Amino acid sequence: MTRVLKENVHKVNDTNLKSLAEWQKEGWLHIADERNPPPWGRIPFPEDIIGSVLVREGVIQPNSYEPMPAHRLATSNGIFQLSDPLTQCLVQEAKRVAKE
Repeated sequence: MTRVLKENVHKVNDTNLKSLAEWQKEGWLHIADERNPPPWGRIPFPEDIIGSVLVREGVIQPNSYEPMPAHRLATSNGIFQLSDPLTQCLVQEAKRVAKE
């Protein structure tokens, strides 16, 4: 998952993630797990942060994804959930690797 996100998160058409990047403008943007979304503009709990990306001028920078060591795949709120666009990216990569 880390490799796929690092290589693709800046290319995925995730409108929520892009909106957050445009709103934030600069700095590190946390990619939150969707099982327990924080209120708009708030930082998620560390266990719900999948990773972070560098944002410059409102754009996610290529290969800037850094995984969050504190992220948990399962918590009392359930199993982790990616956004639909990120899930599709991961599924496509898994299918590609399975064919090799």
